[in-house]
Formats: sequence, structure tokens, C-alpha cells
Amino acid sequence: MTELGYPTSTEEMMSRVALIGSRTDHAIFVVDEKGVVAGMIGVSISPSLYQSDPQGAIVALVVSSDFRGQGIGAFLVERGEHWLRESGAKYVTVKPSIHREDAHRFYARLGYEHSGLRFSKSLI
Repeated sequence: MTELGYPTSTEEMMSRVALIGSRTDHAIFVVDEKGVVAGMIGVSISPSLYQSDPQGAIVALVVSSDFRGQGIGAFLVERGEHWLRESGAKYVTVKPSIHREDAHRFYARLGYEHSGLRFSKSLI
């Protein structure tokens, strides 16, 4: 998460993973390269007001800068999509930040279409 610009301690991440790991509507997949986390993806599935089928989402994807360009991101997206399909989703969204142009190109290469705009607001 730190590589995405969200500084996070190991303890915080372990707590988050434990909480998410106890849920059936979320999944986390990690690529381990010789004991080093090379990348991870978090996906979720939820009911939708827009359609009858559940909605899938990629909620986080990061590949360590030491491992980029090796196909790990594409592998993780494929693995996340597989889990979503198996869980009943027929559609998946991802909302990369507007400034992550490399992520926009990456998702476009994988067949994702630019289909909207997001707005965010802090509730604190």
C-alpha cells in the first residue's frame, strides 16, 4: 500500500488482511517471489442496484517496483477475475486514481474500458 501512496505499517496491513480474510465477499491474492511479496490484488463482490447479478470490483492492485514489467499485475488481475466469476459476478469495475495514467494504460491493455468518473469526499 505504501507503494500506492498510502503509508501503512506491517501491523496495520496484517490487521486489515485478517479482517478482510474473515469475509466471504472479499478475497486477497498475493504473489510471493522467494519469500518477498511481489504483488497483491484485493477483490470484492456485492449485490447491485443496477443489475440482478452481483457486482465485482478490484479494490486494490499493487506490484512492487522491484517486480514490475514481469506480468505479475496481469496474472493477479486474471486470478481476481477468476474468483469473481466463480463467485457469480459477470462484470467487474476498477477505479484507479485520475493521476495513475500508467494504471489506466495497464487496464486498457487488459480489456477494461474507461466508463466513468469518480468523485471522492472525506467524511472526517
